[in-house]
Amino acid sequence: MSVRLVADTSIAARHFFVGVWITTVSLLKSERSERHATLKHNFLEVETMLKLGVRCLVLAGMMQFGNFALAQAPSLPSPSCEAYDAHSMRQVQVERGQRRPIIDGVGWVFGIPRKVLLWDSRANNHSVSDETVCEVSSYLEHRGLVDTKVRVNQYAPADEWRRLVNNQQIGAGWKYTAGTWKWLGYTILPGRIFGNDEYNPFTNSVYLYSDMPTMGLAEAAYAKDVSERNRPGTYAVVQSLPLVALWHETLATDEVINYISIHGSTEQIEKVRHDLYSRYGLETAGTVGQVLPDGSGLFSIVGAVSGHVVAARENSSQNR
Repeated sequence: MSVRLVADTSIAARHFFVGVWITTVSLLKSERSERHATLKHNFLEVETMLKLGVRCLVLAGMMQFGNFALAQAPSLPSPSCEAYDAHSMRQVQVERGQRRPIIDGVGWVFGIPRKVLLWDSRANNHSVSDETVCEVSSYLEHRGLVDTKVRVNQYAPADEWRRLVNNQQIGAGWKYTAGTWKWLGYTILPGRIFGNDEYNPFTNSVYLYSDMPTMGLAEAAYAKDVSERNRPGTYAVVQSLPLVALWHETLATDEVINYISIHGSTEQIEKVRHDLYSRYGLETAGTVGQVLPDGSGLFSIVGAVSGHVVAARENSSQNR
């Protein structure tokens, strides 16, 4: 485990310093005409980033120790994933993106805030294991959502456009307005670099960028929620509105906990609850931040911490 810890921290270091290098070059180029006046300021910014990077690497190491401790505790059985192999998912459509170390390294750096807030180095790590994919796919199979596409760390705007056009569950009015807007966001700001795990109801696709089964299950649960609506397009648009989105986040959180209590998971239930509640806190902060953008950073911290506290209390009460 110590070797794995060193390896994970080494990878984190390489990814971080790739980001620092890119940022440094862009800063120097953009300020070339005023190099002498702003050079000191640029180096101060780089120095600040390096200090932040050191702190994040320390946090990553602490999280690896935390994950090691959690791994020693017994987890719920997950029969559907114990015998997993690459050909076991006969129905659910799964596609993996090709390996792009530099792009994924930049994405890893952009994911640092979420790693810290969720207190898990697997968040937005752009290295999704077969076990995580298996859990999400198994859930979709159990719920009969075999038409849902699972994209694992993949950027595929052309194929997503085809899925948008061919999605018969969404009316044309919503597909070519809100659906097109969503597709443009996916295309211009690719989740492989900037995004989080997400379900796109207009293309009926789940995007996985984290090696955290509960994050993917929460998005798959939203897919189930949308599929059960009489007007899924209208429901998806309404759920994208500020504050209203808390409704489907609440339903998805409850659905995942209920599902795992029956079918099990590769994670222990305390860890599942911890991840889900901290995620719920972040999502709450995100929707509040749409109304009050000036405090979005503070809201994210408060939301994540609140989720950790509530999960710890509930886990403590369950263990008594």
